[in-house]
Amino acid sequence: MRYDYDKLKDFAAQVMVKAGLERDEAEIFAENLLYADSRGMGSHGISRLINYSRRVQCGVITPGVNAEIVSQAPSCLVIDGHNGIGAKIARQAMDMCIERARETGCCAATVRNGNHFGAGAFYTKYAAEQGMIAFMVSNSEAAVAPIGGAKAMLGTNPLGVAVPAGRGEPFDLDMATSVVARGKVVLAQKEGRPIPQGWAVDKYGADTTDPGAVLDGGCMLPFGGAKGYAISLFIDLMCSCLGGALNCRTTPHFWTDYEHPQNVGYFLVVIDPDKFLPREQFLERVDDMLDEFRACPPAPGVERVYIPGEIEAAKRAVSLEKGIELSDAVANELRSVGESYGVDFIRPL
Repeated sequence: MRYDYDKLKDFAAQVMVKAGLERDEAEIFAENLLYADSRGMGSHGISRLINYSRRVQCGVITPGVNAEIVSQAPSCLVIDGHNGIGAKIARQAMDMCIERARETGCCAATVRNGNHFGAGAFYTKYAAEQGMIAFMVSNSEAAVAPIGGAKAMLGTNPLGVAVPAGRGEPFDLDMATSVVARGKVVLAQKEGRPIPQGWAVDKYGADTTDPGAVLDGGCMLPFGGAKGYAISLFIDLMCSCLGGALNCRTTPHFWTDYEHPQNVGYFLVVIDPDKFLPREQFLERVDDMLDEFRACPPAPGVERVYIPGEIEAAKRAVSLEKGIELSDAVANELRSVGESYGVDFIRPL
């Protein structure tokens, strides 16, 4: 069933205020979740409300704090997230980088003492809509085995990249470095359905389609074999070794540890293309290249070639017009979460 976007956002914000967040940070948090849902990324959407609200309520996420620059150079920022809610801290860090990049041409930043920040495109596409090229990664708790390994050593370590365009949607890449995000396995378990072969292995290292077997000591697999493993390891190096956050092996578990702050790290780079080419020239070149790919002859049975992020943008347009689609399992869980905080869940459209 579909649910009104604004009412769903207000519901989630009310729950998080009751859990302990301030209203402004509860709203950007709710916007982050529904941004994912609206793009067809239910694994990062409002289905996570139960976990986030509990993390705030039990004190492993700190309300009312802001991202703080603790060290800087002309094009570099070292930021402390002070254990704030990920959506707020990551957006503040991106705003700081955008402001600095307008002055110097580019800005790289590390963020320590962060929390899970949801869909990466929430930040990178936001920057692209302001004319900036943006790159952003985060590490997370170990859930993925390295190639040749029999133990989870890396997180699903998401990567987001966005490049502004003139005529159409920006180039908008948002991906986990595992075959899929672990949240998709969690959502499959909630909805009582199997996962595809090749996503993950059980605790014995055997391929499985049972989400419960994955979540009970199993591991996700890196995308692209050794290439995905290498990219994920690079992300952990940048977020932990350079950024000062915990590494994937020592990060407390998002889904099960309600006693210790995660201290997740982010690494982001923002580039102002105006410092390289006149804006009109840059955007025209981007448009022409993206149009080349849209015009590529499609393979048999394929409608056409899409640009990264184009399908998600189309889904978001439908969601904003017709409402957010939620499964009955997720809706029932949200109803239960609302009851526990004294917030009535909304009716479907």
